[in-house]
Amino acid sequence: METLLLPEKLRLELRKIWGIPIFGDEKKVIKEYERIVKNKKFKKIITVGDRCSLSLSSDVKIFDGKINRKRIKKFPPFSLRCSNPPGTIQKEVWTVIEKAIKENKNVFIDGEEDLLVIPAVLLSEENNAVVYGFLDKGICLIEVSRGIKKSLKELLKRFQTK
Repeated sequence: METLLLPEKLRLELRKIWGIPIFGDEKKVIKEYERIVKNKKFKKIITVGDRCSLSLSSDVKIFDGKINRKRIKKFPPFSLRCSNPPGTIQKEVWTVIEKAIKENKNVFIDGEEDLLVIPAVLLSEENNAVVYGFLDKGICLIEVSRGIKKSLKELLKRFQTK
């Protein structure tokens, strides 16, 4: 896999809701998330983003130490780390995220983790969930399936390579 760059024209498409939207204040979002997780019995849950990783229970947390582009002081413990500049999916992140999912480890990203929802879904088994924050609204929960993987693979073909 090569390093992928997000083209400007895809930015808007990536802001759409992927998966189940859970919107509202933090308390409402957490309560609804816990209800869905209890009912669905996912094999594994991967959270991408600091707010999600701090406030939601998950098996794997992928975060960059920032919320709304501002450094935070307290973040989850982690044993894996890699670099991923904004607007990219570095080729190295694939092996790190794969290891994290396999071994239930947390990953600190030097740079930005936003686009790493895509490798997290593509590297997950079906019946896993990938959860990410949706700016100022709440979260989205993606149930990993063949269909969502196919959509994301098609989307990746439209990225530029480095």
